[in-house]
Amino acid sequence: MARHVGIVGIGQTHHSRRRTDVSQAGLVREAVDRALADAKLTIEEIDSVVVATGPVLFGAVNMPEKWVVDAIGARLKPVVRITSGGGTGLAGALAGYYQIAGGQHERVLVVAYDKLSEGALQYSISTLYDPFWGREFAVGIMGFSAAYWRARMDVLGHTEEAAAMVSVKNHKNALKNPYAHVKKEVTVEDVMKSRPLAWPIKLLDVPPISDGAAAIVLSSEKLAAHSTDRPAWIRGMGYFCEADNAAARSMLVSEPLALAARRVYRSAGITNPRRQFDVVEVQEPYTCFELSYYESLGLCAPGEAAELIASGATEIDGDIPVNPSGGCMGANPIGAAALVRLIEAAAQVMGKAGDHQVPNAKLALAQAGGGWANLRGVAVVSA
Repeated sequence: MARHVGIVGIGQTHHSRRRTDVSQAGLVREAVDRALADAKLTIEEIDSVVVATGPVLFGAVNMPEKWVVDAIGARLKPVVRITSGGGTGLAGALAGYYQIAGGQHERVLVVAYDKLSEGALQYSISTLYDPFWGREFAVGIMGFSAAYWRARMDVLGHTEEAAAMVSVKNHKNALKNPYAHVKKEVTVEDVMKSRPLAWPIKLLDVPPISDGAAAIVLSSEKLAAHSTDRPAWIRGMGYFCEADNAAARSMLVSEPLALAARRVYRSAGITNPRRQFDVVEVQEPYTCFELSYYESLGLCAPGEAAELIASGATEIDGDIPVNPSGGCMGANPIGAAALVRLIEAAAQVMGKAGDHQVPNAKLALAQAGGGWANLRGVAVVSA
């Protein structure tokens, strides 16, 4: 039987467009030091390390785990590197989780990062596509995301105005997040009038590009009390994929996300996500994706996402707050973004979310994804 695993330490950097004050290794060290301090541990008390980053072209450093291990003092410890685009942080957490749940280690450090100011981001994303069938039309991921959104507009009612409300909500929430790099209040009119990029995607539908890192300390139940009397217990976690080529994929629903949610909900005892979760953190690469996630995660029925955002239910003081941290609109260090979502969910149930704390949060959901929208995962954490 798998052992219980808890998050006992969390840390992230202050994200920004360009962290010229530190190297990539220094960025990682900043997040790791904060997570270890939060867990009341030293690196010597960590059994294993998982390094999670975006594709190597994101930061222009091949095999960065070698550099990272030296920077954090993890020499002669087990180390593995995980990469999965935007979902990398959650995939890394899943790898660390299984090391403890399976009985191999007692404490695992997971660190995720990207220093996107030093790499070739859009070129790198374009190379994710199948070299025979997809790469000829690839222009980053925005064009495909726009096609996704357009397919959902008429059938599911995912209007430009509804997506603009997502942008307004997340920008407003980011104002209370000390780690966010974009702190700017916007209106629906601002979003609607912002510069078109790939219709219907406009400038204020898109998160920033950030340099940043995040880290968590995972612990077995036996040792968790050494770090905290209020861990974030992992009730379930999963990461699923779907077809790489668009022709074989549904444009109306994220099938791997819906599947991941069903599997994880079952293991976590979730039967009514809208009523059982106190808070939700989702990784929204574009505003339209958050609308889709509401439906795939069971927060509302298909076709009701626009109504949900308009009702105010997903505001920080609503009945199902989504992204009280500001989500990716506040900061988007792609390789770390998924782990940031898990950290923010954990912070809520640990009572450490500061000015964006949801009162009495006991059960939280984190969502993340990578690839070109074909890798999706979720995690459920509880007090």
